[in-house]
Amino acid sequence: EQVARMGRDTNLTGLGRNELNPSMSYFPPELYSTDWAIDRGIEAIYDRDKTAPLFLWISLVDPHPPLMIHEPYYSMYDNEPIPEPNIPQWARGRAPYAMEVHRRGNHAIPMKPGEMRKARGVYYGMITNIDHQLGRLFGALMKAGMWQDTAVIYTSDHGELLGDFGDFCKSSFLEPSARVPFIARLPRWMSPAIGQVSDALVNLADLYPTILELGGATIPEDIDARSALPVLLGKSNQVNDHIHGQISGSHMFHDGRYKYLYFVEDGRELLFDMKNDPHETRDLSGNRELVEPIRQRFIQHLMEENNPHVQDGKLLNEGRTELPHNDAIGWLGWGGTTSGI
Repeated sequence: EQVARMGRDTNLTGLGRNELNPSMSYFPPELYSTDWAIDRGIEAIYDRDKTAPLFLWISLVDPHPPLMIHEPYYSMYDNEPIPEPNIPQWARGRAPYAMEVHRRGNHAIPMKPGEMRKARGVYYGMITNIDHQLGRLFGALMKAGMWQDTAVIYTSDHGELLGDFGDFCKSSFLEPSARVPFIARLPRWMSPAIGQVSDALVNLADLYPTILELGGATIPEDIDARSALPVLLGKSNQVNDHIHGQISGSHMFHDGRYKYLYFVEDGRELLFDMKNDPHETRDLSGNRELVEPIRQRFIQHLMEENNPHVQDGKLLNEGRTELPHNDAIGWLGWGGTTSGI
């Protein structure tokens, strides 16, 4: 009966799509994706060609929906203080068009407060399992005599809103979705800046030249990326003086202090002071003195890259107001709803 049920319910197999409702994994730990991938990485270390350098890339799905994991991680945070989703006042009304479409699509399956707390706890459990599995990987490097000469970079492709700002999943330039870890450990003989926490602006494209420079390879001149190695060595405090991100009609322009968001569909703006408001609780886009300089830098950047979302020196505004009635996200079983929006 249980096997038949597992066949009907993708949540019970871990082969679902992006379900956020918390579930126990029925796979043994050695078949769980994180543990399995680390096992393969350890095998690669022991089976390597010892006459050649090793470049090892291990890609982990977690932490990511479907939110399911085995014990002890499934219940690890049941009795720990789990913060409520961050839903500031600006996000409790009508959000910019693209954000509103995204979060309304994610509200197809209601998630009660208790389930929300459990979902966030299971997400934490997934992260803790990664910590433990990486410990196994680093132990294998030490056992193989490689630790003293190995550089390790840990990063991710996106975060998870998980109720913050009344939304779920990714596809947003708000911090829970767009800010990802970038943790590097370099061999001591390279004299790295040990324990340094940097505010330098780095994006994933910068990994390419960083890894090339670490390996002593030539960095191509025609790439739109910069090596972060000088920052890791404590020789610089800057990688980029600004970064621009785009998801369809949603833009982000970050100058290191202020993060400016622009939405082509309805011309809405958001502006956050990331130094004094790292959780994006106060939208400053109504402050003309603050918003106009960074908006003009953003427009100039779009013009330089011939972006179609700026025309005659002005940002494109499609003037959309009516939200679609279809549920392109929620019908897949993604997301849930939070109270207070």
